[in-house]
Amino acid sequence: MRINNDVMQRLDAVEFPTLPSLVMRLAQLLGQSHTTTDEIAAAVELDATMAARVLRLANSVMLGGVGEVESVSEAVIRVGVDGVRDIVFALSMMGVMRPVNLEYRPFWRHSLAVAHTARVLQGRAQRIETEFPETYSAGLLHDMGMLVLDRALGSQYKRVVAEAQRSGRPLCEVEQEMLGLDHAEAGARLLKVWEMPVRLIDAAQLHHRPRHSESRVTHLVYLADLICNNLGFHNGTGYLPRTYVDQAWSDLGLAETDFPEIALEVRRGVEQLERIIATA
Repeated sequence: MRINNDVMQRLDAVEFPTLPSLVMRLAQLLGQSHTTTDEIAAAVELDATMAARVLRLANSVMLGGVGEVESVSEAVIRVGVDGVRDIVFALSMMGVMRPVNLEYRPFWRHSLAVAHTARVLQGRAQRIETEFPETYSAGLLHDMGMLVLDRALGSQYKRVVAEAQRSGRPLCEVEQEMLGLDHAEAGARLLKVWEMPVRLIDAAQLHHRPRHSESRVTHLVYLADLICNNLGFHNGTGYLPRTYVDQAWSDLGLAETDFPEIALEVRRGVEQLERIIATA
């Protein structure tokens, strides 16, 4: 189906928010094979509000540790470089891209859950020899196109989401039928405008079509998205897939029999993610 001309015009006309310098710096750090404690601390300390949020989270029960953390550098040591980078990236994006018509909490809860699950899968995947620093952020931003369509189309997109809810079908299928494109395409357009790392763009564009991607990050996000939807951590559409593609597991060196253990770890993680939402 061709893209509706009116939809395309409204997508072209929408003004995307400018990313804070902190997010741009973190995106650069995602492309590095190794990021130091000093680099993360220096980036976060440029934003006093964000630094305060990081300290609050670092001192929370969620992130553990003994004694009060008084500096971002201490927070990085307690939580880890990757942990602080990913939390700050998430908090920043949640502040930049707020839904207009979509529900804030279900959307970001799903996005955070997919990010967490993708990282869990990466840790278990036998066919991934090197961990990708982009995995968490790719999961976080995989549905960003929903927010693009929400901003560009308003009530029209609200009707698309309502139809997906009513029919119990995948949102991307309903979007293609009613708009001529889906949120995966819209999200990739935005991430290109923002000049995000290529693995994040690929995951946004192909997380419903992983066979078209050679990126392991995209494969992780695809399976993480299915798992989260299956567990009820959806983005507001209510879609609950009942089956998985066997190859999605085997491509990563996982087995579907791993699901119960993964599900338990994901549920525990999602309970903790509520603290991030409350801090955003």
